[in-house]
Amino acid sequence: MSRVSDHFQTFRTSSREQGRDKDSLTDREADRSRPARAGRVWRRGALAASVTLLAVATAACGSGGGSGGSPASAPEGSGGSASSAPSVSAPAESGGDGAPGVSSTPPSSTAPVQAAPSAGQSGTGQAAAASSRCTANQLGLSLSAPDAGAGNIRYDLRLINKGAGACVLRGFPGVSLLAGDGATIGRPAAREGEQLPAVTLAPGGTADVTLHTLNKGIKGSSCWAAPSLLKIYPPGSKDAMTLRTSAPVVCGDTFTVTAVRSG
Repeated sequence: MSRVSDHFQTFRTSSREQGRDKDSLTDREADRSRPARAGRVWRRGALAASVTLLAVATAACGSGGGSGGSPASAPEGSGGSASSAPSVSAPAESGGDGAPGVSSTPPSSTAPVQAAPSAGQSGTGQAAAASSRCTANQLGLSLSAPDAGAGNIRYDLRLINKGAGACVLRGFPGVSLLAGDGATIGRPAAREGEQLPAVTLAPGGTADVTLHTLNKGIKGSSCWAAPSLLKIYPPGSKDAMTLRTSAPVVCGDTFTVTAVRSG
């Protein structure tokens, strides 16, 4: 009986030791399996993060295309889409005392810039821009003696600034011949020659135009009646001036006037 008891005791002891060995083996296998499980968990987490980043990048690209702007190019060597990162402003430069430094970019000026006169603009033209146009009420008139030659007769009609300030004349005046009763003789003088630069008349200054006609018989045999008055419209004016004179007597239906020139 003692032998059977001892044998049973030995069997129980051996069973407990085998149980402990099995538990130890199970613990060792669990320890070995933990890194594998951790690796699988890490890979699943990394994959989920990659999917999330890809979705964000795709949404960013889609919203950029909808705004009408061109999509940003991916940096060279990058396999993924370029995401728009917020721009970071550079810190302001500071002086030695810590105060913000003065920017090297000059402030924009809102003052109007006057255009420089062109190379071909004369001093007379520049002065003309600052003066007002001469009007009929500030001008006087005089007519020179006839200058005859080669069948042509020319008269210089002089305009005189009688005002207290400078004024400007530019272009062709209107000139007509009037009878004593105010009726017009013939037709107004036609323009002869080209437009000339503006002329600025200081007080007392003068400018000239030339009236041209022909000697009798050079072109036909008829002449207009002698005038009693010359009627003159200064260039650009609607007000007329008159000069009492019996010249010119127009022949050959030729009556012209030149542009104003400096006297």
